[in-house]
Amino acid sequence: MRDIIIRIVTVLILGVIIWNFISYLSDAFMGQEYSPLSHFIIALITTVLTVTLLQVVLKTDKNSWSQLGQSTFKTNIFSFLLGFFLWTIPAFIGLFICLMLGWVEIQVNTDLNYLLLSILILFITVFFIEALPEELIFRGYIYRYLNALSPHWGAVILQALLFSLFAYFIGAMYAIEQLQFIPGFAIILGVFRAISGSVWISIGFHVAIMTATQILGPIHGHFDVSGIFTLQLFAFILLPSVIGATILSIVYPNYNWNKKVPLN
Repeated sequence: MRDIIIRIVTVLILGVIIWNFISYLSDAFMGQEYSPLSHFIIALITTVLTVTLLQVVLKTDKNSWSQLGQSTFKTNIFSFLLGFFLWTIPAFIGLFICLMLGWVEIQVNTDLNYLLLSILILFITVFFIEALPEELIFRGYIYRYLNALSPHWGAVILQALLFSLFAYFIGAMYAIEQLQFIPGFAIILGVFRAISGSVWISIGFHVAIMTATQILGPIHGHFDVSGIFTLQLFAFILLPSVIGATILSIVYPNYNWNKKVPLN
């Protein structure tokens, strides 16, 4: 137990160091002005540093990537797409409901071709700067080691607490909305990871929700949104979480919330 706790704390601390270093680079080279190219380069650096960190600790632990919720390339792609569509389809249904009921109003300020290009660039950037590195660390490495100490339900709660602590130390808990969102978001991702056994489902879900959330933000200038809180709570979080967990429970019926998985 002591060795596992040391490993978890070490990766958590090094993760905080990496993200604060990335924040320093971002401030130094981007400043207050948003640049898609600079953001993309920063994203690649984040993933390279994260993968390098995990490769080193796994080699030190004498473990393999397959223990971090990984499978074959084909299965990982399927899991990623499943996670992506578990968010996308319910979110679009929720968006339609919000628009029809007048809860949300959205004004588009750009042409379709430019919007689609912006979404694609942002999607790739979010994948490398948030979804892939954060999921590999928290729903991959940290979750796997927590699950050796605690059953799935305990590992889900503990990884959410550690993810929230990580968010605090990298400056992501900058508003009450983030304090409300981040722990719940980590619980959702942890539940998906627990039920499916795959980190790639949480990666797909993560990249989908954060791309949509960010593209609607004022920094990109594509939309003016009225009722953004309702949209995010109902369409982006509530529906995808409930529907996603239900579908995964059907797709993976043999999971056991009380199961511990030994490292060897």
